[in-house]
Amino acid sequence: MRSEIEATLAKWVEAYGRQDPAALAALYTPDALFFGGSGGLYRGQDGARAYFSAMPTRVKPSMVFRDVTLMPLGEDAVNVAMIGAAGAEGADPRDIRFSQTHVRTPDGWRIASHHGSVG
Repeated sequence: MRSEIEATLAKWVEAYGRQDPAALAALYTPDALFFGGSGGLYRGQDGARAYFSAMPTRVKPSMVFRDVTLMPLGEDAVNVAMIGAAGAEGADPRDIRFSQTHVRTPDGWRIASHHGSVG
């Protein structure tokens, strides 16, 4: 399970760095709940796409996850807590606390709930 979740997180980091809202949205379930670092509650893949589409595109973003902790909720669901060092060209990285719930779907592991907060 850990390697599959880490693979999903690696896809997330790669799509984030490419500033690819569609690829990021595809990593979420159709009914996902999404709290980003700003704004209100976004829902589903369309909400995730809207959130990531609104990010500034003048600087190349980066993200490095550390302290990734998994708490299985069964065979098909896991809570994930981690710190992400969010960077951008010309700026010092800042820590973001993430909490996600990943669920196994027919298409692989997807994020059903996402919360990110600066701290």
